[in-house]
Amino acid sequence: MASPDEEPTLQRLDVKFNVVPETLESPFKEHFPVFSKGLVQGEPGGFVFHPHYARNADKIYNMKIRPDDVWIRTFPRSGTTWTSELAWLIMNDCDFEGAAKVGLPIRSPNLDANYINHWDKFAAEGSFDKMDIITIDEIEKMPSPRVLKCHLPFYLLPPNLLDTAKVIYVARNPKDAIVSLFYFHKLVNLCTYTGDLEQFVDFFLENKVLWTPYFGTVLDAWGKRSHPNLLIIFYEDMKKDIRAQIRRISAFLNKPVTEEQIEKLVDHVRVDKFAKNESVNYAKEIKAGVGKDDPTNTFVRKGQTGDWKNHFSPELNQKIDAWIEKNLAGTDLKFVTELDQQELPHYFIH
Repeated sequence: MASPDEEPTLQRLDVKFNVVPETLESPFKEHFPVFSKGLVQGEPGGFVFHPHYARNADKIYNMKIRPDDVWIRTFPRSGTTWTSELAWLIMNDCDFEGAAKVGLPIRSPNLDANYINHWDKFAAEGSFDKMDIITIDEIEKMPSPRVLKCHLPFYLLPPNLLDTAKVIYVARNPKDAIVSLFYFHKLVNLCTYTGDLEQFVDFFLENKVLWTPYFGTVLDAWGKRSHPNLLIIFYEDMKKDIRAQIRRISAFLNKPVTEEQIEKLVDHVRVDKFAKNESVNYAKEIKAGVGKDDPTNTFVRKGQTGDWKNHFSPELNQKIDAWIEKNLAGTDLKFVTELDQQELPHYFIH
């Protein structure tokens, strides 16, 4: 038996990560110059991420789950910020004042944000100022209830997560998710992409982009949708009727909200307010050098369902349709890619 002073033995994650050969070659290395050592892919599962994550995967896999935890899980750019802000406020009795004082990355940290690239390396080189990045060790010390978010599939997370804590999974149609992730790679210096959208789509469909494969994460959650501790929400449903989804989240978390609080929450996530709210818009991080100071490409974008129509050529759309059809074959998962009416289009969200 280990003494109290000894470090607990980590349970090994039964996934082996190897470098994706094509990410060390052209054209990838020219289009993604920051990934000089390429990306790695885990097997089984096929999850693609930065090598720095592979060296720390066991640390996340061995996190201690608390019964009052709330985990927000998404594929990137699928409503992560929107949902984690709403969940944090619901769990904290709509403390808007407290939310304004502490940034969302601190209140609701992202587990895999540390591993998009190597933060310490970039800070040491002076690429951006050292910031308060919440590490896994610090997350372990956070007071309860914790509202945590991540983009990892279930099989890379602690095995007892779903049986112990509440998990909200937000799914967004892949067409709009691709467009938004493209702009994210154009904005964030840790994963800089220099090519055009059409080339990005090719990398994405071939699983040579961070967090891919898309369907590996989404179908992983969809297959567990009957679990009582899992709530699956569609981004498009939030766009159609945000009030109904707030009520679903409230009921799922066993944290009642009044009609007055619902209206305050709805007003809080107006895109014009979010764009100016430095506790959620990552302005501090972008100013520190993590992102490019570009008013035409900000962390808070349009968030419109169907915006892909403004970006995809007919040929590119046909290619993506075939990819979607192939991956959804044999499943009952369906996506809405267009909405006839979107409630108050000034609602963002990513």
